[in-house]
Amino acid sequence: MNEKASFLWNFVLPKGPLLIGTTLSHYTYGPAKPSWTYKFSLIMAIAQSLGGHLDERPLKQFQAMSRLNDKLSPVHPGANASDAVVPNNYRDKAAVYVDQLLTKEGIDSATLGWDWKNDPRAEKPLRAEWTETKVKDASYSEGRTVLYLHGGGYFLCSIKTHRWASWNMARLGGAKVFSLDYRLAPESPFPAAVHDALAAYLYLIEPPVDAGFAPINPKNIVIMGDSAGGGLTFATMLAIRDAGLPTPGGIIGWSPWIDLLLSMPSVLENTATDYLPAEGFTHGGGASLKNMAKIALASAGDDQEALLEKLPPVQHYTNNKLLGCKYVSPVLETNLEGCCPIMLIAGDAEMLRDESIVFSKKHAEAPTNVLLRIYDDMPHVFQIFGFLPSAKHALKESGDFIRSVTVGGSGVADKSFERISVTGERRPLEVDAVPEWKDRIGRIGGGPKFLAKL
Repeated sequence: MNEKASFLWNFVLPKGPLLIGTTLSHYTYGPAKPSWTYKFSLIMAIAQSLGGHLDERPLKQFQAMSRLNDKLSPVHPGANASDAVVPNNYRDKAAVYVDQLLTKEGIDSATLGWDWKNDPRAEKPLRAEWTETKVKDASYSEGRTVLYLHGGGYFLCSIKTHRWASWNMARLGGAKVFSLDYRLAPESPFPAAVHDALAAYLYLIEPPVDAGFAPINPKNIVIMGDSAGGGLTFATMLAIRDAGLPTPGGIIGWSPWIDLLLSMPSVLENTATDYLPAEGFTHGGGASLKNMAKIALASAGDDQEALLEKLPPVQHYTNNKLLGCKYVSPVLETNLEGCCPIMLIAGDAEMLRDESIVFSKKHAEAPTNVLLRIYDDMPHVFQIFGFLPSAKHALKESGDFIRSVTVGGSGVADKSFERISVTGERRPLEVDAVPEWKDRIGRIGGGPKFLAKL
């Protein structure tokens, strides 16, 4: 049996004991969340089982599995998809801006731990895919464009695994979607993904004469992504703003990963109701919060820098020194002046919930509009479960936002922070949704005070 087949047999196909245990638990004690059906309980159990193996198997094995999924992700029958390549001279243009931004932050190649300007993988084509609906309805507007950045922890997935998202945003946003295959870690860590995303943005607003499309008005572009792609979306927006480039019409983050310091309580509180690995993405779980707690307790004082030096690598995306950089953890940005309208959507049952709430609360008085939607009972990037009413609702909210913030749209009237029930009812987000967040933010695991409780 080859490696891929072995992986599928052992870690993807549901096992009898898992099905039996989930069935007994669901009908004896009830589902993990009130709205979860038996079907969804099974789906989550399988997803959790798969995610739990991230710490047990070599990273390359999971990357191979992700590439295998490319073959299982056809273009939707209602869509037209075409390949695209961002010419490498756009990487050259973007590199000038990235270099300036890193220099301003005091970050050089030594701090990064690699020579990002001479990445051999940057010599390969920067591939992308255009997606549009075959039939255009009244919601479609020529020139309206979504730059989609896929999720996958910065080290997994591709434009093909996320064709479901591209199709839905083309359909509901009345737009063409440009989905980008940015470079992945750990082979190409930070700032490679930001570099590629910025290159794609420059390509869209200033294409070469033979690109096959006219220059796109930045205000007719929405940048969006899920999970790590959501975090990359926020980082790209900040990079565009800080570089003095024209900003897009808006951005959307679905369950955006914007706090790589893992500082918020939902990272621990929601492990039973999410499918992200409880021990983090680092192979072997060496940098899990529990291990951080042991190291923190054994360390004297409250020195963040010293603690980060003692920890093994926390993330594949970058080294521990840079976890507090705003282009790595955008939740740490303090000023949204000059930014575009922002929408964040997260599930109340997911591990990354609190960072979306904290970002929104931090910028409640910002000069740009921030819209937050927290969906009851929902896990990470629940939009992928298209049969769920909440998924359909969140997809429509995203489409409405795209049409509102782009050219000819009605705009976003004001900030709004809402919880949305499984039947679509809205209610205001409570004021103290994340207690003590100001003590936690910017500190690995929330800081020794909270790590000590583990």
